[in-house]
Amino acid sequence: MSVVWKCYRCAAQIWYIFVCYGVVYGNFLDANMKQAPLISEISLSHGQVMYVIESMHIAEWLDRPALDSVLKKFRRSLIPFSADELEKPHWDEHRYDYFHLVECVVAMKMVADGLAFRHVVSLLSFDRDKLRSLYSKALMDVSFGEGKEIKITAVDGRVMRVGGLYLDFIATISKDGVLSTPGPCLLGPWEALNRYMGEYVGLHPSMPIRLSQLAAEAVRIAQSAPVYKRGRRPGE
Repeated sequence: MSVVWKCYRCAAQIWYIFVCYGVVYGNFLDANMKQAPLISEISLSHGQVMYVIESMHIAEWLDRPALDSVLKKFRRSLIPFSADELEKPHWDEHRYDYFHLVECVVAMKMVADGLAFRHVVSLLSFDRDKLRSLYSKALMDVSFGEGKEIKITAVDGRVMRVGGLYLDFIATISKDGVLSTPGPCLLGPWEALNRYMGEYVGLHPSMPIRLSQLAAEAVRIAQSAPVYKRGRRPGE
């Protein structure tokens, strides 16, 4: 296990302690995550990850066999597992931890937003170590620091509150289908709002993904994911 990977897990445990002692107070996170298990202990089967994605209604036009095929196609393209993580005996089950789970959710959200499969793979493979650190930060800083909730008041008196962190690739695709990106980054609510509402002339970058909300919802649903039995091994 790499030093970077251990740091991610340690950061996840620190975040959990903050939640337990009431340091983190995001509205949606407070409602969804107080009973969540230590996220570094999340270990799901392929079927349980499918259950989470289905329960989130991210790609409802896909039935279960189709969703299974898409996730397995991503796995063959090293999303969410690296080549090293996939190196195990054929019949050993691949377990999905927090980072794998969130990456599957993000991948399906990008597919639902209309990105081509190859472009989703390219973006999520661009800088895997940085992306996993962002997945962790999306929960740790959800309601303080960069993700602190802001209040926006319209000229007519209407009020809107926006919080959490948003994943942004600032990706553009040329007329020839070539994708370019400076790499992934996180935006706070004000920056994300500016990105979404900004004026773009002759340039149409991909929009930010509400990473904090998706990650919190995925972890909450993972708590109640049913256990799916695998098929028999040869000779059993």
